[in-house]
Amino acid sequence: MKWEFKNNLTEGVYEDYIESNITGVKFQKEIIDKQELKFQTLREVVFQNVKFISVTFNNVFLAKVKFINCEFLNVNIVESNFNKVVFANCKLTNVSFFQNSINEILINESIVQLSKFENEDISNGKFDDVKFKENLYRHNKIINTEFYKCDLIKEMFIDTIFKKCNLKTSHLEEVNINIDDLVGSTLSVLNMIELISGKGIILED
Repeated sequence: MKWEFKNNLTEGVYEDYIESNITGVKFQKEIIDKQELKFQTLREVVFQNVKFISVTFNNVFLAKVKFINCEFLNVNIVESNFNKVVFANCKLTNVSFFQNSINEILINESIVQLSKFENEDISNGKFDDVKFKENLYRHNKIINTEFYKCDLIKEMFIDTIFKKCNLKTSHLEEVNINIDDLVGSTLSVLNMIELISGKGIILED
């Protein structure tokens, strides 16, 4: 996924942009607490070293947005649209994703933990060196997405379909998933051993 900003970004303070659409702005070293972004558009925006605490994204459109070294805690993301969005070196804890459309997302060198993904459509994405831990996934579609050298630890997948996904370089530990939901995706032999071992099946030569 390669894209560039068309213009140089302006340095901004988030308080000056509350309840307005945002284009071509960079926010740095802020704490955004107990805010609701509703029916807003964020286009060509960078958040760097920003903490989002108890923030709600409600029907927000994000296009060419980068989150760099950001932290998300108790955040809700509802019925929003992500297109060409990057999370780099971020930490997401207790984040609730509900009924979002997510296309061309890149998450790299980040931690996603104790979060919920429900009714998500995720396509053409890449998760690169991400640690996923104790997240719950329910009624999702994940299409043409690569999990590259990720750790999936104690993940719970319920009615979540993987189609044309690649997990062969990732480590799966105590992952609860229906094997049939992985049909059409690429896994390694080690992946299959990891999945089967969690179901009490013993493999012998």
